[in-house]
Amino acid sequence: MAVAAYQLKSELARFCLPAPERDSYRRLAWVNSLCLMFLLIGVFGAQNKLPVPKHAAPLEQPVPVVIEPLPATPPPTESKTAERQDEDQKPKAQSIVAVTLNSPAINFSVPTIGNLIVPVSAAPAPPGESMAQTAPAPQAPLTIGSTGKGGDRPEPPYPPMALQMQKQGTVVLLFTVDDVGAVVSASIKESSGSPLLDQSALDCVKRRWIQPPINGGHLFQVSISFKLQID
Repeated sequence: MAVAAYQLKSELARFCLPAPERDSYRRLAWVNSLCLMFLLIGVFGAQNKLPVPKHAAPLEQPVPVVIEPLPATPPPTESKTAERQDEDQKPKAQSIVAVTLNSPAINFSVPTIGNLIVPVSAAPAPPGESMAQTAPAPQAPLTIGSTGKGGDRPEPPYPPMALQMQKQGTVVLLFTVDDVGAVVSASIKESSGSPLLDQSALDCVKRRWIQPPINGGHLFQVSISFKLQID
């Protein structure tokens, strides 16, 4: 009994089921893909040039340098001996004659060659005392006295503490004045033995005294006495 051939009517089933001739085409596609891949690798690999290896420079061999010492110079014995012989052969220089005169007046009518020595007596040196400047003599102070309780030179007050301690004595002062007569400076030449009396006299002379210069003298000396009145 003959069986009728079965035919697929569904396109989906026909696409999914393998066909007998599909395997051969599939193998051919794989082979072509591999060939194409190797071809591409060969083409792109040929374009990329491999780096050229750099050759190292050859090493320079050191050349030895030989330093020779300088030849030693011989001692100049011959030149020294020749110079000595030349000096011995040279004529000696003429000695200069010294001319000495007895008179300080020197007159030559004809030029004369030689050294001239003049006696010491012809030109005596001035004395040293005349050259020195005489120092001015120190000016002696002019002695003056106090004018009492009034005037330009009043008496200094008696210190109350010195009265209580019964101190008395005489103090000698030195003071200088300017052109107007005002006291510029004052100092104690001789103390009275009591600092209270000395300070009272010194302060009074500095602050209250006026003494015009006498004959150009500006230095004065004064003696001030402090005495207790005993009743």
